[in-house]
Amino acid sequence: MTVERFEVIDRPPGETFFAALALQEELVRRKITESTAGNYLILAEHQEVYTYGRTSAPEHPDGSPFDAVPWVPVNRGGGVTFHGPGQLVAYPVFDLSCCGRDVHVFLRMLEQTGLKFLAKLGIKGETLNGLTGVWTAKAGKDGSVLHKKIASIGIAVRRWISYHGIAINISTDLSYFQAISPCSQDGRVMTSLAQLGGTVPSMTEAKEVLVESFAEVFTECPKKAILTAQSTPVRPAWIRNKAPGSPEYLRTHELVRSLSLHTVCEEAKCPNIGECWAHRTATFMIMGDECTRRCRFCSVRDGTLSTLKPLDIMEPHRVAEAIAKLGLRHAVITSVNRDDLPDMGARHFLRTAQEVSLLAPACDLEFLIPDLRGQRELLEVILESPRLVVLNHNVETVPRLYPKVRPGAKFSRSLEILRLAGEMRPDIIRKSGLMAGLGESADEVLQVMESLRGAKVQVLTIGQYLQPTAKQLPVQRFVTPDEFASYKEAGMRMGFRHVESGPLVRSSYHAWRHAHEAASRRTDESGNVRAAAV
Repeated sequence: MTVERFEVIDRPPGETFFAALALQEELVRRKITESTAGNYLILAEHQEVYTYGRTSAPEHPDGSPFDAVPWVPVNRGGGVTFHGPGQLVAYPVFDLSCCGRDVHVFLRMLEQTGLKFLAKLGIKGETLNGLTGVWTAKAGKDGSVLHKKIASIGIAVRRWISYHGIAINISTDLSYFQAISPCSQDGRVMTSLAQLGGTVPSMTEAKEVLVESFAEVFTECPKKAILTAQSTPVRPAWIRNKAPGSPEYLRTHELVRSLSLHTVCEEAKCPNIGECWAHRTATFMIMGDECTRRCRFCSVRDGTLSTLKPLDIMEPHRVAEAIAKLGLRHAVITSVNRDDLPDMGARHFLRTAQEVSLLAPACDLEFLIPDLRGQRELLEVILESPRLVVLNHNVETVPRLYPKVRPGAKFSRSLEILRLAGEMRPDIIRKSGLMAGLGESADEVLQVMESLRGAKVQVLTIGQYLQPTAKQLPVQRFVTPDEFASYKEAGMRMGFRHVESGPLVRSSYHAWRHAHEAASRRTDESGNVRAAAV
């Protein structure tokens, strides 16, 4: 079967994933070497198989029947997913000139194809910003909206030729998804046409509808319309930061480079790097530059079991040396998540503090730590650190947005880490931070602030989320300076010792001031703040 824009290759049901992958790779080679080769759309229904993308680490499920399912690493984006009977998979081997050689537009076109497919079957589909794929929505009994994912998308591109593609659940056995975390989501988020109810098309009928949908979407490039529909709000005048380049900034830059250190200022593309480095202040990031979590707001590189490096035993000494040379009186140290390590890096934090206490004994330390998977004994190790005056752990966003923003974390677990820190070391200042502009409501922010106070957190930072690169979640809204000011006022009424709230505020921005303000105030058990003699 040939459509105007592509040739359809319909594979027999029950074919192995390996056979389809080999065919894709052969067609990609053909298109690269033969200028007259056309576009191809491969349709398949596979035997059971788990596949995982190039940036994900497999988490093998336990128990029959999952033990017998093969696991296959593939050169595509996205995390682990499942293919099996009852699932329609489409592999477009297309020249991406159809979308201006823009991979993101091609992904949006695949989503539009999935939406058309559902619409032709009388089902309303949705796309969610920052979460590639096709979703359905259902109203809950409490008025909330429950989103379920019906189609997964993951592609690879070689010489501007696409392969891999979209998988739509028709009558798939969804228990296979519940044994994994498909594309970093809870397996229960997956659904199928059969689960949605109504008439379920046969696989033959579903293939016909999907081919029609591809043909309609790919007749002309809808790049302009798609980009307009999903464009980020225009950055307002109050989001401005001075370009770095002062002599002190350059000196800090040179020192960080000479000692082979990483800073979150660079890795997270902080807008305040020029100001902070000009004041000879940097937030050091230890344990490498690859992270085992895949938070959708963060530009730190994703690490896998094959790319993560052993800890550098000399790194604590080099961090301390940099702090000493910069003459810092307050230093902030954070880390990537290293879930691959038995202690998740807790002892590396401790060793860093010990080195700092030797080389820069007048410097106070602030640690911005991961959630340690909630393990009390690892937190105890970190809290043994000398010169530690501030323990910071960011909750980042409101609980409702955790599946989208922090799929590997839990709001309750983060709260518990902060609560435990106060219980173990009441002398230490506890601190947390939030990003605004990801789709949260003001009421949700205030509820999180109340929860943090309930956990005895004393310092709070709130800043505007800014999309670091096109790979991260887009900004939903730019919060006004007046709104940030209202959060600060509300926080001080709640009993926080210090609230830093503004468009360009980041967790470590003016960190030395946070510590000073918190130390100069006291909060009684009723939550009222009173000045302390200093």
